[in-house]
Amino acid sequence: MLPWKTIIKLQRAQGRPVFLQLADAIIREIKSGLIKPGTKMPGTRVMAGLLKLNRQTVVKSFDELYSQGWLVSSKSKGTFVSEELPEIHPAKISTEDNRLQLVSKAGFEFERNEFIHDFAKPEREIQGFHDGPDVRLIPTEIMGRNYKSILQRKRGLLLLSYIDVIGTEQVRQSVSGYLNESRGLRTEADNILMTRGTQMAMYLLAQVLLKKGDRIITTSISFRYADLTFMQAGAELLRVPVDDEGMDVDEIAKICSRKKIRAVYVNSHHHYPTTVTLSAGRRMKLLQLAEKYNFVVIEDDYDYEFHYDSSPILPLASADRTGMVIYIGSFSKTLAPGIRIGYVAAPPDLVNELGKLRQIIDAQGDAVMEQVVANMINDGEIRRHMKKGLKIYKERRDFMVSTLRAELSDVIQFHTPEGGLAIWAKFDKRIPVPELSIQLRKKELILSKGLLHDLTAGKKLNSTRIGFGWMNIQEAGKAIGILKSTIRKME
Repeated sequence: MLPWKTIIKLQRAQGRPVFLQLADAIIREIKSGLIKPGTKMPGTRVMAGLLKLNRQTVVKSFDELYSQGWLVSSKSKGTFVSEELPEIHPAKISTEDNRLQLVSKAGFEFERNEFIHDFAKPEREIQGFHDGPDVRLIPTEIMGRNYKSILQRKRGLLLLSYIDVIGTEQVRQSVSGYLNESRGLRTEADNILMTRGTQMAMYLLAQVLLKKGDRIITTSISFRYADLTFMQAGAELLRVPVDDEGMDVDEIAKICSRKKIRAVYVNSHHHYPTTVTLSAGRRMKLLQLAEKYNFVVIEDDYDYEFHYDSSPILPLASADRTGMVIYIGSFSKTLAPGIRIGYVAAPPDLVNELGKLRQIIDAQGDAVMEQVVANMINDGEIRRHMKKGLKIYKERRDFMVSTLRAELSDVIQFHTPEGGLAIWAKFDKRIPVPELSIQLRKKELILSKGLLHDLTAGKKLNSTRIGFGWMNIQEAGKAIGILKSTIRKME
């Protein structure tokens, strides 16, 4: 008889019922080859005694194995492992519990991506200078009422089934109206594709617009995840400088005179990561160059609503007359990062093509939440939320700016951002940002190492984004105090 007490390991504190744990263990050993096809199993009473289990637990476990076809019963002979199973080379019996460990490495070869870095934990449960909105400001009560109202209606329940891959017409119409009113665009529902944030929008666009060897222009300091998306599609990235007026459009003109360019990726409103705005003159010239050299402008307006000292400058897409600008954005900054609702505003023929691709990677978005956001647009709740939020975020920005300048102006240099939720800060070379980040993490405070922005500078930027939106003023004051004491110890 096999040493059942040795090979069957059960964890009674585990949430999975014991009879299923027993069945799982027997199946595992059959698969390993230790229990061979045709092996006679102990009777349920004997097995219960060996494993110190209630007999009914063993009966239920065997019944499960019968139903799955692993065991067969003979009235006169007993219970056997099915002969229909293939013969497997038996594994050695071990007194250690190694067979219960998860496989830690694939048993097959696969191509590893060499330029996309490993993903990291967001660590948003730890306080810090996080880049993004404060989720505590979300109008959860309003959103909850909308969600409940939608699901209480028969028509609303249809949203839990399959919908149009590009989004329902009602939602797209609401988003279209919102963009037309707030950003000066001229769109209809057919111009809108709903996505799960701007990253999905960029991925779809890269797959549809770019092929291996195509050239796309971006800035020398750029949004790393956009760059990786274009590189994954096989594109060659060409970089131009960025200064206080945004990306250098004159340099784009020089490149276009020498090389065929497929697209330009731009944050016209708040460049990421530096927060600068593309000047009016450069905007006009970029549109002229797009028409002259026939390249696509991918305008990523990731935080248009966050502008504090004046009215936001209208997007490039609002002045596009030839269909060369694709406008992408999301409500993930407006409301919360976890609300993955974005959009592409583009000519209908491109929207249709993007929809064809989306259906094979994500059949549809979160239709109910999209309708919640659409209702909030139609009811004016998004506008009211942003009006309230902008006042709070401006106070937080002003506090962060004034305190950093008062306490750390000798080692941190920055311009007051006109919008967005972060400060682009340049640190004195005596304070390496990666090392500072490590020291702060030991004190339960998060500051980005800034390495994602070091694209062509050979890791010599020594800059990072200091988020001010995530923390209230009291929290920010405490965080700056920790930042200051840590920096002074490093000097």
